[in-house]
Amino acid sequence: MGFAWSRADAQICQGADFQAELWNPSPGVIITRLRGTADLECLRFYTRRAEREMRFGPLLVFHDWEGLGRYSPEARDGLKLWGKEHNDAFEAVHYLIRSKIVMMLISVAALALGRDLFATTDRAAFEATLERSLVARKRQRS
Repeated sequence: MGFAWSRADAQICQGADFQAELWNPSPGVIITRLRGTADLECLRFYTRRAEREMRFGPLLVFHDWEGLGRYSPEARDGLKLWGKEHNDAFEAVHYLIRSKIVMMLISVAALALGRDLFATTDRAAFEATLERSLVARKRQRS
């Protein structure tokens, strides 16, 4: 049984130009799906929840950002700063994106931060990694 991308199970934040959905299928695991243009409200929606989940240990995150058109400069800068401040609080962050250029930028950020950031443009690969990670996390907790 795979992860259900059910809106009924998601926390939803709707902004002027974005729609964000967030799932928390297991302690310390966050899955997001973002569409539109991310702004500071969108960033705060994610970071508040992420900080609560960090109390369970290193955070495992999956961002489905395939529908993300862009993000505001304030959100971009805020995410960079927040990421640096919480650098040691992550196990890994996986991104599903549309652009191979953004994929390259994420790889550069991973090197700069010394953190596991993985990006792909392949939905099937992203969802397979998500499923394997959820099964492994469940085994760890049993």
